[in-house]
Amino acid sequence: MELRMLILLISLMTLMAGVGQGVAAEPGPHALQPVEISGFVPDRELSDDKVLKSGLSAIYIYKFFRHIDQMPVLDPKMTAEKVGKPILFLNHHFGEKELVFDSGVSQGIGIQMNGFLKFSETGKYGMMALSNDGIRVEICGKTILTDPNIHSDRFTPQAALDIPKPGWYPIMIQYYQRKGTAAIEMHWKLPGKADFSVIPAEAYAHAPTTDGAS
Repeated sequence: MELRMLILLISLMTLMAGVGQGVAAEPGPHALQPVEISGFVPDRELSDDKVLKSGLSAIYIYKFFRHIDQMPVLDPKMTAEKVGKPILFLNHHFGEKELVFDSGVSQGIGIQMNGFLKFSETGKYGMMALSNDGIRVEICGKTILTDPNIHSDRFTPQAALDIPKPGWYPIMIQYYQRKGTAAIEMHWKLPGKADFSVIPAEAYAHAPTTDGAS
């Protein structure tokens, strides 16, 4: 009995030490089986890249969010919030005092990014995102990735996307940074490939506004 109690005590102390250091609280990208999602339809043909502009449009919302559901979904053509420079790609880490993209602040900021993601071939794509703090990614209006709460750097669970034809697919990313450091990365695994890679800048685009601005 004493030996059993000693083992339980050691196990409890190990668990508590891990929690204090953030161990086992941050799931890795392979913690869960990928969620398979289908039913996507491209909004534009690959040839439309001649009329699209680079990067995703960015709308900034100045508020200290605690959950991604607190962020409103805004119409990029009619918003009264600040519209910043297009965000060309997503592989960024920010220190505690670094400005988050074009927001002008280092904390208390939400960003809605809209545009298109280019899938150049058919097949099954793996997708995942790293964020600090919350994030939600939608393609064709379907939520594919989410990690909604306040947290340090960590990956979302993977999603497996069945892409039926090449083209530009509409994407919306909601992301917020509350306090401290910040990070946002987007990764994919191309059909037939074994490893994930950061989604390159040439895969993102947005439609120009009617007044000719970016």
